[in-house]
Amino acid sequence: MDEVPALITADQLTYDETNGLVIASGEVEISQAGRVVLADRVTYDINADVVTAEGNVSVIEPNGDTLFADFVELTGNLREGFIRDIRVLLADNTRIAAASGTRTGGNRTEFNKGVFSPCELCRDDPTRPPLWQIKANEVIHDQEAHDIIYHDAWLEFFGIPVLYTPYLQHPDPTVDRRSGVLAPTVGNSDYLGYAFEVPYFWAIDDTSDLTVAPIVSTEQGLNLTGEYRHLFTDGEIRIAGSATVADRVESGGNVAHDRFRGHIDAEGQFELDPTWRWGFEVNRASDDTYLRAYDFDSSRTLTSEGYLEGLKGRNYAAVRGFAYQGLRESDSSNEFPIVAPLADYNFISEPGIVLPGGHYTVDANLVALSRIEGRDSRRLSVISGYHLPFAGPIGDIYEVTAQVQADGYWTHGVVPGSNNVNPSNAPGSDTAGRLFPQFAVKWRYPWVRQDGTVQQVIEPIAQAVFAPNGSNPGDIPNEDSLGFEFDDTNIFELNRFPGRDRVDSGTRFDYGIKWTGTFGDDGSAGAFLGQSYRLTENHDVYAEGSGLEDKFSDLVGRVQLRPLEDLDFLYRFRLDKDDLQAQRSEVSTSIGPPALKLDLSYFFINDQSGDEFDDREEVTFGIRSQLNENWSVGFSHRRDLQEDRALRSAITLGYQDDCFLIEGVAQRTNYSDRELEEDDSVFVRVVFKYLGGITGG
Repeated sequence: MDEVPALITADQLTYDETNGLVIASGEVEISQAGRVVLADRVTYDINADVVTAEGNVSVIEPNGDTLFADFVELTGNLREGFIRDIRVLLADNTRIAAASGTRTGGNRTEFNKGVFSPCELCRDDPTRPPLWQIKANEVIHDQEAHDIIYHDAWLEFFGIPVLYTPYLQHPDPTVDRRSGVLAPTVGNSDYLGYAFEVPYFWAIDDTSDLTVAPIVSTEQGLNLTGEYRHLFTDGEIRIAGSATVADRVESGGNVAHDRFRGHIDAEGQFELDPTWRWGFEVNRASDDTYLRAYDFDSSRTLTSEGYLEGLKGRNYAAVRGFAYQGLRESDSSNEFPIVAPLADYNFISEPGIVLPGGHYTVDANLVALSRIEGRDSRRLSVISGYHLPFAGPIGDIYEVTAQVQADGYWTHGVVPGSNNVNPSNAPGSDTAGRLFPQFAVKWRYPWVRQDGTVQQVIEPIAQAVFAPNGSNPGDIPNEDSLGFEFDDTNIFELNRFPGRDRVDSGTRFDYGIKWTGTFGDDGSAGAFLGQSYRLTENHDVYAEGSGLEDKFSDLVGRVQLRPLEDLDFLYRFRLDKDDLQAQRSEVSTSIGPPALKLDLSYFFINDQSGDEFDDREEVTFGIRSQLNENWSVGFSHRRDLQEDRALRSAITLGYQDDCFLIEGVAQRTNYSDRELEEDDSVFVRVVFKYLGGITGG
């Protein structure tokens, strides 16, 4: 045999010295260089250096592939030879079978009259054809190149030939990534006409790759898209984009012919050391309907960002810059803010300062905000506070907080008391400042009750916050606190605004009660109800309809229920303090097992001046059914109840198993914006394991 020694075990071993034969019989096992041969009988011809195995032959390769046969004739090193009635089980359970095969070089097997399939065989009747398979006059498995090659091949479904090709090649199951053509996409739309996309993936090296995907359409010609990715030792980048020369529908319905259109979508992040890292994100488009027209993205605002941040111990520091692009017809991108820099520093001290458990915090912020057209502002803000949590003698829990917020502003073009970012006859430069102290005491008293497997916790909560009134002068612009929402998540926050330009001034008292319960193995439930009382009204800060403009606030709360594994319910609400009518409601629920699951979500908000979602009421529901292990079907519908108009309806049907996936979506969308029209579409995706797939719509 080969110079590499072989280990042979068998029930019986005989040596024919005259003919130079070593014969092993009865549960024979030969192991050499990581390759193992099992058989009922093995004969080794010393003179010819040939090993012949018969009866229940198995050859186990070092990579985990297993070869089965009735008769095998191999060279002494077990790397080359002839095999009859061959069957191969690759490491991932993919199967190859053939009438005969020839093995050369220890890494290349040629199968005559071969069959390839990654599909599991029927457990009840293994002789039945699998879901799909490839039959070919010749199948070659090149383990060195990691290729499987076919000559004169048919693709069969359930044993029925459906597609012929004289030549086919694809990577074997050991390949994770490789250069080549990816699954094509075909489709149709009013704007593009018939469109066809064929991506090509180029694996440049082990750390970088490039995907080029030209889109050819009958109405708009060629659109070239691409994506480049690179993995470094200390970070990674991804750069994607597209470019074309096509028509563009402008405001008023005018069509601009042969205009450049494109976009860029890039991001990256790099580690400088264990403390610091930096990164970026770039999102820009040539115009405001391009991304939706080509179905790249449905966003209405694009955000670009660059940042440097560090985290060490209890310290965090970051410097960021932001730029925005609006994609609504009413947006004026020149009025969108450019924020650079936005610097933050946050520090939390060790506990035990002054008193046991006491600690102090420092949150500093520097921001420079400018516009191409409109007002500008610069702000330096520092919030410093001392926090002392402690437990009372009867088990109640307290937290005392004393903090001061100091803000300094330099502004240009700000009209006092106005949120107009680009006012006419705007004033010039000005300065403003604010010193805003707060003192708060928060009290909680959890009560716990255990009844068998049921545990309940009832927790009344109260908080008193003392602060001066009138701490939001009109000459301080409101740039970061416009998206205000009063709800159960922020009722006990010292400042319930999302930013620092507005503060929650005045003395107030917050109170509520929370209940949580657990039962059984997985059951849980919870509820919360809360309200605020302010000594003085605050109509100059809180908009009408916000729920905080009067002394008594609206009631906010939530109810959540999960009694069973297949039932989830969440209801969040804000109720008018006078008549308990809903001002804001959010309901989401999921009911049923995978065999029949219902998802429902409902959103309602009453008129709230200055809010992006004035008088909005929507419902979305869907029903899904996993019919069996492989088949699933679903239906979803989204509707605007305010205008009694369907927004989107879709039906889905899919099949998936270990080797094949097909899914179809038929949908109707009722959105329109210039070149984007109401649309009916059908989307189909078919994926063959290892062969790739095709997508069409």
